[in-house]
Amino acid sequence: MDTSLSTLSLDKLYALHLTLRPLERGTLMPFSGELVQNAWLDWIRGFAPDVAAWLHDGNKHGLFTCSSLQSPLSPLRIRDAERSNIHIQLDPKEIYSVRVTLLLNELFPLFYDALLQFNREEIGTRRQPFMQIGKQVFLLEEVGLASRSDWAGFTSFSSLVDTARQQQINSRSLLTLEFSSLTTFNRTNTNTKHKNFSSYYARLPLPLYIFPGLARRWQELAPAEFTHLIHKERIEQYIQDDGIIIEDYELRAHQIRFINHQQRGFLGTCVYHLQDANETKTDDSTLSLRQQIFLLAHLAFYTGVGYKPVVGMGQCRCLWTA
Repeated sequence: MDTSLSTLSLDKLYALHLTLRPLERGTLMPFSGELVQNAWLDWIRGFAPDVAAWLHDGNKHGLFTCSSLQSPLSPLRIRDAERSNIHIQLDPKEIYSVRVTLLLNELFPLFYDALLQFNREEIGTRRQPFMQIGKQVFLLEEVGLASRSDWAGFTSFSSLVDTARQQQINSRSLLTLEFSSLTTFNRTNTNTKHKNFSSYYARLPLPLYIFPGLARRWQELAPAEFTHLIHKERIEQYIQDDGIIIEDYELRAHQIRFINHQQRGFLGTCVYHLQDANETKTDDSTLSLRQQIFLLAHLAFYTGVGYKPVVGMGQCRCLWTA
């Protein structure tokens, strides 16, 4: 497989909803993002080993994300289980789900072809296990681009740009971000005056922690004809000048347990007010700073934000109020 990103089409973004059913009763740790990532790569390896090797060995984990296994339990019970690290009971009579986002256009047809091959192997035989998450084996019930929770779908970079260009943003416009899985930001000390200060995990969704990171993801993922539309330095200055103000929030501290360590962060929603930067657009092809923020907020639906979105942290979506 050609590993040069310059030779690949990067325009499409997908958020897939995989409906699963456990083969038998068992238990699974409440936050299983690491296990799901490994299981997904193992499944891809079985049908497209060169793709799996390219994603894993080439350190291309930034081209997809996997959620933790989603249980039919209520969100409150799931959060309690995550906080206390109480394993979830699996029941073959219930269905479960995993969310996978594909941030490279070519990954979708590769996944689709692998899925067709998997289905052909099932014809005329007993249903084959689809994925092993940890020690638990699951059957595949359905793959879709829609889900009851509205966390599935697809778009393109060109669609994101067109929507942002058409968005009318005024002084009353509010941008709300919903953080549905544990979110935190790995902050490295770069202050030469305080060299002894250690790195830390920031547990508040401050604008400086969110939008410059999304701007970097745009530069990494967007086709060349769109990369110039996002100006990371101007966005950082806009934030420094208090252009983005936290208007309201409903956040709560949370923690999960990975295989080898505990991770603290937060969940909830945060409302941002985007102030008028009094800028003059040179032509209709450019985006104002507020339109750039709007675009990046919608990109976050696919990329996630903050620390370790590839294993299910930082799942985020934008709720826009014009």
